[in-house]
Amino acid sequence: MSEEEEGGGTFIDASQAKPAPVPVPPSKEKKKGGAYIIIILMLLIAGGFLGWKLSEKNELINDCSNEKEEMRIEMEALNEMLYDTGLEMGDDLKDNLSNMLSMYDKMEGDNTDMNDSIQAQKDKIQQMMLELEDAKGDRAYYASKVRKLQDETDVLRDIMKDYIRTIDSLNYANGVLTESLATTLGDLETTQSNLSDVTQERNDLNDKVDKGSKLVAFGFVTTGIKEKGSGSYKETDKAGRATHIRSCFTVGDNAIANAGNKTVYMRIIAPTGTVLNSSQSNSFTSASGSQMLYSDKKTINYQNQATDLCIFYKLTGEAPKGNYIAELYCETALIGSDKFVLK
Repeated sequence: MSEEEEGGGTFIDASQAKPAPVPVPPSKEKKKGGAYIIIILMLLIAGGFLGWKLSEKNELINDCSNEKEEMRIEMEALNEMLYDTGLEMGDDLKDNLSNMLSMYDKMEGDNTDMNDSIQAQKDKIQQMMLELEDAKGDRAYYASKVRKLQDETDVLRDIMKDYIRTIDSLNYANGVLTESLATTLGDLETTQSNLSDVTQERNDLNDKVDKGSKLVAFGFVTTGIKEKGSGSYKETDKAGRATHIRSCFTVGDNAIANAGNKTVYMRIIAPTGTVLNSSQSNSFTSASGSQMLYSDKKTINYQNQATDLCIFYKLTGEAPKGNYIAELYCETALIGSDKFVLK
């Protein structure tokens, strides 16, 4: 038995007892409640602002979608017109080939070697007529097939001219044959002229498709950035504080553009008119074929959908004060620009 027990008392270990809780002053709890209310209000305001920006972005996307649909309808209409025109040219070409076949029938004579050669040309004409008929099912390339057969018809026309000269020298030519040949040549020239017009229309359509396949950037936010010691960034419009220039934007969706990796070049044009760059070797080829300096670049994997990205340029010295321009290029073409000020 311990000394404490012998003395009739009970031993209490004060080191194991928990200290009594210190009451929190009511004023501190009120301050915390007010801070929570302020934070909630700020979150509500930020949510409303983000909702407005999202609505604005959706309107832009809808406008781009409508424009893309109009271009698709126009391209389908032009393709249909091109096919219909090709059908008309193909019918004319078929008539011309039939006339040439009839003329070759009239050219046969007693000369066995010449008759064999004429028969070979007749077989070729018949084969061309079959190819022309079979190509009608190919709506996309029917006009080009007509053009190819037209070139071959021109060769047959030259061969026919040689035969006519030979037959004339042998007194086989007559007035009917000469008149028929003149008509055929006139028809062939008319067909060639009409087909040239169709080819020009197709080239114009290809130009429209090329323009429609170019990317477009929008929703720019370009500003100066100050890098903190912790590695984080803070926006600033003070030229003396900026360590970087950042441009954030959206590359719009484009269903007819080629998907895959694409490099976006950013050119920061200072108030002096010079392009800010870290090296004179930082250049790319523009649409005109000239070499252009760029400030920085970024490669994205574009899959025909709207893509958000930011490009940073690290300043090599203190930025001059004044008005700046940020230009964005992709695949040699200018896709958008933004203006900002450093004070």
